[in-house]
Amino acid sequence: KQWYQRRVAITAGDIDVEDDETLTSSGWSKEIAQEKYRIWKKNIPEESVTLYKIFGQFDTVSAVEFYNAQVNDQYRSTWDKSVSSLYVVDNITNNREIVYWATKFPFPLQDRDYVFERSHLLDENTSTIEIASRSITHKSKPELPKFVRVCKYGSKLVIRADKDIYQKGMSYCLTYYDDFGMPIPNQVKDRLANTKIPEFLDKVHDAAVFLGSTGKLYVPYPASPLSQRK
Repeated sequence: KQWYQRRVAITAGDIDVEDDETLTSSGWSKEIAQEKYRIWKKNIPEESVTLYKIFGQFDTVSAVEFYNAQVNDQYRSTWDKSVSSLYVVDNITNNREIVYWATKFPFPLQDRDYVFERSHLLDENTSTIEIASRSITHKSKPELPKFVRVCKYGSKLVIRADKDIYQKGMSYCLTYYDDFGMPIPNQVKDRLANTKIPEFLDKVHDAAVFLGSTGKLYVPYPASPLSQRK
């Protein structure tokens, strides 16, 4: 019996390879071009949201370490000071779960919370790990007065190993949209995306370094095109 209901997902596109010509012809505009990060933006007027796409790379962590820093919710609650609550509500399959996330916003803004489905995919043939999330509703997590429930949220993180998923050296493409539930000028959204997301990814890198040092790393089940674990 399913206790959750899917929200309508906004198509973020399947471009996860960094190619300026392809991105530009698909309606993306480059916001920031640095050695560590390249940030792109695309407005979706009919949905009143803005998509952001961030490309980057790290040569000091492996794809598996970076992946674990993204999905180890218990550890993230210690290093990400914006998190007030983050945990798995329900496991759907080995590679899919429902997650609850409550996050702190600076005064005078009200704190936000999210309920989303998160899936994990490992393609052994290309040494690629993908994490996809999108907002949903869930019977056990009704909206609370102290939080603004974010109903339009989605992200796709594609992590590519340079050689092997266990060896140091990886690149990533993060595509996401996040409707804060209140009118925010586009300039403010852009400034948040262009500063806070790179800062967050640097913290993810540091978390990945620590998790790698523990040796306790989870690897998702192979999927797409593989459907069963080898």
